[in-house]
Amino acid sequence: MHRWKFDNGLKKKNRGIKRKCRTFVNSITEYTASLPSPEDNSYLGYWHLHMPFNESFIDSKNTSNSVRKLCMQTLINRMQHLMDIRTELEKEYRIYILISLPKLFDSQIVVLFDKEDLNGFFDRDTEEQRWIPLPAERSIEKEWGLEIPKDLVIKGYKEIINDEDYFHEGELWFIGELA
Repeated sequence: MHRWKFDNGLKKKNRGIKRKCRTFVNSITEYTASLPSPEDNSYLGYWHLHMPFNESFIDSKNTSNSVRKLCMQTLINRMQHLMDIRTELEKEYRIYILISLPKLFDSQIVVLFDKEDLNGFFDRDTEEQRWIPLPAERSIEKEWGLEIPKDLVIKGYKEIINDEDYFHEGELWFIGELA
């Protein structure tokens, strides 16, 4: 298993973990109770939901991996829920999640209203941003013990962002309908 260093620099003790997890699950369940409409999001062409969690909590070195796993599995379950409630008219929507490591706070559920928007999406190879496919033997499902439906596609990338005054290296895992 790849060992990530989760450390946002804060030394505060995490309190109320059960309450925070319960609030997270309830919030994400509420936000994904129904499939979003393109009319509500026409200026974007997609809908996305970032983690309804406090960044200083989820990315803290004091937060256990079991809490992180709960967050990832909840995203997977809610994505599957959105897929299951689609009508025949909505079958063309592409639904997937993005899990960002070690910055789990940047993870999100995405609904693309036009599947053509995926064309060229994974081609990131510039000086500023590079996505390098991870080796086939790497598996977020095995590394984190996640339950992912077999009909979904999983793609992992090493992300390197090298901007003028910012450098970041991490992993991006896309799970869902990626074709």
